[in-house]
Amino acid sequence: MGFVKNDCPNRVVPGCGAPVGALERTQAQAMVEGVETGTGRWHQVVREHIEARAGSPDIAVLCDRWRQSRDAQGRAPLAAFADGLWHRLHGRLMLLRREPASDPADGAGDDFVYGHYGSEICRHTGIDRTGTRLSELGPQRAALLGALQTEALQRGQPIYAVHVAEPGQPVFTWERLILPLAPSDGGEWVLVYCRPLQMRHELYADVVDASGDALLALRRVDTPDAGEPQDEGGGWLVLMANPRLAELFEIDRDSLAGRLVHRVLPDWRLLHAEEECLQVMRSGRVCRITRVLMAVDGRLRYLQVQIAPMSGGVLLSLSDETDLHEDRNRLRHLAATDALTTLANRRLFDEQLRDQVEQARASGQPLVLVMADIDAFKAYNDRYGHSAGDDCLRQFALLFKAVFTRQSDLAARYGGEEFAVLLPGTGLEGATALVERLIELLHQRRLPHAASPVAGHVTASFGAAAFDPARDHDELSLLRRADSALYQAKQTGRDRLCVVSTDGTPTR
Repeated sequence: MGFVKNDCPNRVVPGCGAPVGALERTQAQAMVEGVETGTGRWHQVVREHIEARAGSPDIAVLCDRWRQSRDAQGRAPLAAFADGLWHRLHGRLMLLRREPASDPADGAGDDFVYGHYGSEICRHTGIDRTGTRLSELGPQRAALLGALQTEALQRGQPIYAVHVAEPGQPVFTWERLILPLAPSDGGEWVLVYCRPLQMRHELYADVVDASGDALLALRRVDTPDAGEPQDEGGGWLVLMANPRLAELFEIDRDSLAGRLVHRVLPDWRLLHAEEECLQVMRSGRVCRITRVLMAVDGRLRYLQVQIAPMSGGVLLSLSDETDLHEDRNRLRHLAATDALTTLANRRLFDEQLRDQVEQARASGQPLVLVMADIDAFKAYNDRYGHSAGDDCLRQFALLFKAVFTRQSDLAARYGGEEFAVLLPGTGLEGATALVERLIELLHQRRLPHAASPVAGHVTASFGAAAFDPARDHDELSLLRRADSALYQAKQTGRDRLCVVSTDGTPTR
């Protein structure tokens, strides 16, 4: 593995006294994998095609220099990395000398002593480890790095690794290249190139910028200037805004940070979120609110806003749920609509009937229920086919839409060829006039119906009942009385309207 194939798998490593074959390599790899499980932190080890996997071009330069200078044991002298290379990279380089474990009886692996600890590494870690032992890093991290460095010396091959940094460091992930060096001064050495692969602040910035939600970080500040909002003596300073927020409010992102939010975000006042922001700061608890804004094109925009506490301020996360809201409305409409006629369906009608009866009882306003049934519709289907029957139902529904035009009117396909209409705020006299208009339009349409016992065209029967609080204890009572009037219309010749009289009996 690595840059040079090991053509002699049982090669004897000087100073080791034992062959390093497939079993030993497997054991070394297993040891590293076991450390990974123990630390609970991810790391990756690359032994082949390192240049293609590495993040820094310096690694390719170091590997090439090592490859040109290595001896038969796969070691390169430290002097090979002079000629300006050391001067340029020494801030990212470490030198470690291999030392036997202080107590071999405890089963611990070899230790390493830092002979050089690069200034750039020191700047990121906050400590200079020159002269200290690798084991002082802690058992888990020391075991991982020690195993990799020992493997590089034993195999005579470079090893590249990426690993997560210790908590609290500004670095999130490191990349390191381990190069085995030729023995010198009576010791075995490795040269380690170590560079931050990703800084935590860069990671956080990437996460913020990639967020699908609009993010706005605000700090509470004093606003002593005249004309500034003085709610409890302060305003809100923009600390950060991500690209999604700038896109959502169609504003230049660079114009936001460092300025008062009400001055640079036109819709801030429309959000009405300042009180909630103050409450979140005081309580330390997350708050969720929904706001509806009017877009330039007149479209309503539904925003889900989460406000979370942060040091000295709050973080707002705004999710545009307009499409989701509209999708939900469409689904509700579809769930409440008869697919064939596009009138309301039975479920919606039953719900509205119950609600309207309760409202009429509470308000004393009139309410009329009209039931309708197409005459001899089975014979129509038998004669003309179900496709023509569907078209007949659609034509009949169009007449309902043409007659019952108020927003409060609710026309529905109640089932099969049966229809129903709720007319709130309308008495029997007004309802009768509307139904007679519908009958007139149906006659004018003259849809052929050769199998009808009533006429040569399609007709319908109607029954109507007005809500009576003395008689109608619930919506079912009103429904039964309207249905009784419809039955009376069918029994007395069809093609007519029957209404329930004041004494409760159906009449023309």
